[in-house]
Amino acid sequence: MHIAFRQNIVATIFRARRVICLTLALSWSGCALITHHVGETCNTRAYVRTDIAGFIDQRFKGGTTARMAVVPFVTQANFTAQNSELPGISDQLAWGVHRELLAYDTLPIIEVFNRQDWPGKKDDFFTGNFGALSLARDAGYDLILIGYMDRIVRLDTWVIHTKIIDVDSGTTLWYGTSTVKTRQPDLYEVSGTFGLTSQRPDMLYISPMIHEASSCIARDIMVDPELE
Repeated sequence: MHIAFRQNIVATIFRARRVICLTLALSWSGCALITHHVGETCNTRAYVRTDIAGFIDQRFKGGTTARMAVVPFVTQANFTAQNSELPGISDQLAWGVHRELLAYDTLPIIEVFNRQDWPGKKDDFFTGNFGALSLARDAGYDLILIGYMDRIVRLDTWVIHTKIIDVDSGTTLWYGTSTVKTRQPDLYEVSGTFGLTSQRPDMLYISPMIHEASSCIARDIMVDPELE
């Protein structure tokens, strides 16, 4: 009787362990699936919107090729590049938007204009962009894309302002604000509690947020959501 009782206890423990392991496995796979599909979201509100493709067709004729510069974005000091081997978020956003815009095959020439800083660059975005326009004009660009990231107050949210300006006239062709959010800290808080991942909810998820921001900005520039 005593032996049978011990056998039942052992069997119950093994069944409980299997249930716990299965629950954790399903929880982890579910978190991975959710992270892959809905880890980041982005919404862009455009205040000025011009049909970029139509503008280029009308503005540049007779064999003239439009050249657009993408300037490293203005970010808070600790997110700015230290050197070419340690790029900051400012560079990575410019590279990401450059890459995404090229995929639309609308603008003939898009280049990253690697001007990290100049006097008054931070204020220039909201006070006429005269410095950016002067530098772009001297370098022979027709259009310039500049961006400004608000100071980060939450690790899971970025707010980024972006403009495209016609260098010759100084006219803003597109101006929008993108809000990028990540849900990964919430997801990893659960998995981290069970020791299933070394990632922590207080970490900055820079790479996926840059990817989402770049895709979101380029998509809204090239595709009017009201016409989709």
